[in-house]
Amino acid sequence: MRALTIDEVAGLRAVVQRWQDGCDPVTGEPELALGGRPRATDVLDVIDMLAATGARIGEVLALRWCDVDLAPASGKSTVTIAGTLVVRSDEGLIRQDHPKTKAGWRTVTLPRFAVTMLTRRSIEAPSSQEDVVFPSHAGTLRSPNNFRRQLRDAVAGTEFEWVTPHSFRKTVATLLDRQLDTEHAAAQLGHSDTSVTKAHYIQKAHTAPDVSDVLEQLGPRL
Repeated sequence: MRALTIDEVAGLRAVVQRWQDGCDPVTGEPELALGGRPRATDVLDVIDMLAATGARIGEVLALRWCDVDLAPASGKSTVTIAGTLVVRSDEGLIRQDHPKTKAGWRTVTLPRFAVTMLTRRSIEAPSSQEDVVFPSHAGTLRSPNNFRRQLRDAVAGTEFEWVTPHSFRKTVATLLDRQLDTEHAAAQLGHSDTSVTKAHYIQKAHTAPDVSDVLEQLGPRL
């Protein structure tokens, strides 16, 4: 798994938008409905939140409206990652009231595109069990596996078939590391230190040893 580039994120958004609109994600031509479950119309909204936070898919789908502050006194909208979704043998899919790790409990500042999306959803989205921001079609907790299937359906046959929800976590970490530093990346992802961030989330090109003097022999002779 690798990080997406900024241009690839834009391309992916275009592909998913076409799919949500009932079109072929490659050609953009309208597709005939063949029955079965209707296409999800908010895959892009979840993608926006993944890209805006670097959170895990279980954390994003566990977000409640009480975790979102769109009108703070500071003027900067935030979201608090305060839980995650887990499957238990005796209860099925439930919302766990804490993230995967202690350091994962964090409040992050939202970029403008996420604020716009959440503001729209706060007005348009139907009520749901546990007041989650991204419920299932039935208003229940939305299974991470179901969202992964929806994303696979949306990108099938395109250059983005390799993308998973976790790709955005690596994308966020890599972008922050390159334009800010590793400490910012680790804090955004909810890591207690930078070691895990460096080892698993920041994409960097391998630097080969300097052998240019040896390879000079292969150049044209003057």
